[in-house]
Amino acid sequence: MAVLKSSDTLKNLKQKGFMESNRDHKFLEFYHSGKLILHTKISHGGNFDIGDALIKKMAEQCKLSRNEFVDLAKCPMKRERYLEILKEKNCLQ
Repeated sequence: MAVLKSSDTLKNLKQKGFMESNRDHKFLEFYHSGKLILHTKISHGGNFDIGDALIKKMAEQCKLSRNEFVDLAKCPMKRERYLEILKEKNCLQ
């Protein structure tokens, strides 16, 4: 069971092209060709752990398996590979 640090996850997802939105809650939005493709929610808090239940939820929101999301959040997966997966799942047009 993986545990992710929220601050590292936020930083790494932003490096992959996710953008923070300023709402009541902190959302990360992913755009492709100027179109909003998906979003996921992350806590406002500092450096807390994201446990398995939240990892699974964020993975679903990002259209990934749990293991793929962990790779995306920890950086082995590059933006280009993420875009390939989204294309394979017909999430990009």
